[in-house]
Amino acid sequence: MAEMAQKIIKLNKDELIKELNVAYAEEWLAYYQYWLGAQLMVGPMRSAISEEFMEHANEELKHAKWLAERIVQLGGTPVLDPSDWKSVAQCKYEAPVNTYVLNLIEQNVVGERCAIARYQKICDMTFGKDYETFRISEKILKEEIKHEQEIGDFGEDIRAGIKYGDKLQ
Repeated sequence: MAEMAQKIIKLNKDELIKELNVAYAEEWLAYYQYWLGAQLMVGPMRSAISEEFMEHANEELKHAKWLAERIVQLGGTPVLDPSDWKSVAQCKYEAPVNTYVLNLIEQNVVGERCAIARYQKICDMTFGKDYETFRISEKILKEEIKHEQEIGDFGEDIRAGIKYGDKLQ
């Protein structure tokens, strides 16, 4: 148990652990959404986008690890049962029923925007009150903003290619 980690925070520990568990569940769902999308996608630029999705999936998994470690340091328990992730998460998982690349990009952009709001909320909640959780959430926030930009750029490239009749590979 990280006794000092629990003593030095200046906010409601239970509320913080609850918020971190929401983020933790969302990271697992984001991991799976990216990973599965990378396996199933069809359409232009599939190879490059699939590679990017796998990179993002691995980063979402890393985020889940950081969150689990912090939850434990604060005396909490990460969501134990994967079947609970969907009910705990507020950023919802959308199954990739339509596997066309633009559809998957849009699903993930929506997810990234929700994640950005989640980590901004955690940063606001912890700023000046819990340095370590703030540092972790700020680092994840930066990565989520980068993800939104990268995935959004792929969507814009495909739409531009369709509009101008370019042959995309």
